[in-house]
Amino acid sequence: MRDALIVLLTVLCSVCSAQVLATMAVILLTFTMELGAAEVPYISGGVGADMREELLAKEKEYNLKIVTAEKSGDYLADVTLVIESVRKERVLDTTMAGPILLAKLAPGTYIIRATSAGQTLTQTVTIPAQGLRQVHFRWDISK
Repeated sequence: MRDALIVLLTVLCSVCSAQVLATMAVILLTFTMELGAAEVPYISGGVGADMREELLAKEKEYNLKIVTAEKSGDYLADVTLVIESVRKERVLDTTMAGPILLAKLAPGTYIIRATSAGQTLTQTVTIPAQGLRQVHFRWDISK
């Protein structure tokens, strides 16, 4: 689908004004980003009690919950998260907006790498056909 849009954009370039071309480029970029995000639906956040409650209410829509915190118990945001299949196919690469990330992955086994303050922690998780799998990452961060 993306290749078809690029071909269409290329053909239209020869007959469009610069303003129309710029608008089409923005549309193509937006569509491409939505395609990438649609591969693995996810949401992250949880900064503040209200947002954590909102995510808790949405858990049933997802099959993976990742929580990031210091060993002291303080939640961590801005954690870089990479999820790969066991075949080394990257399925998600994001920076968490808060300490909780919910994702909907296809059933299977995945390797999750979470990085905070230069420290990378790795866990392997198997996502079942039904139910929610929870993964917790805890860092020993000196203040």
